[in-house]
Amino acid sequence: MGRRGPIPKRDSQRSADGRNTLHRKTASPAPEGVDPPSTVQGDSAALEFWNRHADALVEARRLRPEQAEVFGMLCHLHSDILVLMATVQAGGAVIDTQKGPVPHPATKLLRDARRDFVSLARDFGLTAASESRLPQEPTDGQEDSDEADLRSFTG
Repeated sequence: MGRRGPIPKRDSQRSADGRNTLHRKTASPAPEGVDPPSTVQGDSAALEFWNRHADALVEARRLRPEQAEVFGMLCHLHSDILVLMATVQAGGAVIDTQKGPVPHPATKLLRDARRDFVSLARDFGLTAASESRLPQEPTDGQEDSDEADLRSFTG
C-alpha cells in the first residue's frame, strides 16, 4: 500500500516534535564506527567513496555495522560508474561496426549502473528526495517533553 498524504517536511514543527512518524522516537545508543568490508578495501575508488561518506552516515544513524556490506555494494557501484564513464569517453558513445554506427556497449552498462546506484543511495539518504523521507533522530530530552505533553493531555 502506498504512502498516504504529502511527504512530511523535515523542518516543520511537527517533525521537530516527532509527530510526523508512525511510532514515537526513542533514544538510541551513540553511533559506533563502521569499518569497510574487505571487498571495499581492495578497490581504491570504492574505498575513497567509503571514506568520504561513511562517517557522516554513521553520525546520522543511517549506516550501522550490519549494513556495511550493502553500503560496500554502493561503493563498488560508484567505482564501476567511474570505470564505465572512462571507457565511454575513451571509445565514444557511438562506435562504427560493419553494420553501421551503434551505441557503445558500455553506455547501457553505465545507464544501468547509474540507475542501481541511485536506487541504493536512496536507502542511505544520499539523494535529495530520500532526505525528506528518512525519520529524524530525537534530540536529548525530547522524549521527556513528549511524555509530559501526553500526560497533560490525558489528564
